[in-house]
Amino acid sequence: MHQVVAEYQRFAELIRRVLPDAPPGPGAAETEAAVQVERGIVLLDALVAPNETSGWAIVDRLIRLAAQGRIDQIEFVDAAGHHRDVYRPMTIYAWLVAFRILYEVLPRQEFGRWDEGLRPWCDLLEAELGPLALSDDDAGGGTAAVRGGSVAEAAWTALALHVAGKIFVRDAWTDLAADAFGRLARGQQASGAFLRASPSDHPELRWYHELAILHAAASYAVQAEDRTIARAIARGTAFVLAEIEPDHATAQPWGLFAFIWNPAARPLADQLLHAVEMRRGAVDGVSLILLADALYCLRLFTDPGPQP
Repeated sequence: MHQVVAEYQRFAELIRRVLPDAPPGPGAAETEAAVQVERGIVLLDALVAPNETSGWAIVDRLIRLAAQGRIDQIEFVDAAGHHRDVYRPMTIYAWLVAFRILYEVLPRQEFGRWDEGLRPWCDLLEAELGPLALSDDDAGGGTAAVRGGSVAEAAWTALALHVAGKIFVRDAWTDLAADAFGRLARGQQASGAFLRASPSDHPELRWYHELAILHAAASYAVQAEDRTIARAIARGTAFVLAEIEPDHATAQPWGLFAFIWNPAARPLADQLLHAVEMRRGAVDGVSLILLADALYCLRLFTDPGPQP
């Protein structure tokens, strides 16, 4: 066990080493109807410098939007203006974990603003999780890769709801998350893939979705202490090692903690971190959120503290 913790500490230090001195914030891609996923960097703020003012400015717009209503019409984009289905639940998840970390240090007024601002976003995620199918009834089982974006969105939505359920003591949310990840695991292919491929699928897009799903599932498994999902993660990382070339699918460190968790996949984790280090001065917001989430998961092993 000591050797495992030491290895996790090594990776935590590697992650801290590749973090930029000045993470990018939201910029020109934000409009009246669009929010940048970079607002999820609040999680990095909370991890690196947890204090009573961490993240105030970066989540202020999310709080104001929640108060105005109609948040279902807000699009989430990256700095290049590109939209991906996972961006909204990823951003809200990162904000929720930051809230969890800062629970004891936020001043009462700001605590109340975060609490009131997060709830409508979580209600929206709950409403949208149901229609996001995670499996098919047709021959072969599992969800077709053509719907990979929807599955990745569902996985990140379920992850966010798991954290929200713990914070706000809403068993319905944690139950929804457990059910979603249970269905995901039951639909996993014999190869370890979460998606059922066909000859017409674009391989790099399918790989991207597999990595996005794997990342959310691994984060859920460790936070929920779900052994069934942990076994699915082991099969999923084995699939990646055998079938996927992550650098062909994305330059972002999707699945990082999953690869650290599996000893056989740690060389791949080292490779992903090296690739991030090579572009340290221009690391994008999505990559920083993924790095922060991996660092948070590692801390649950190396420095577990009280959680609300």
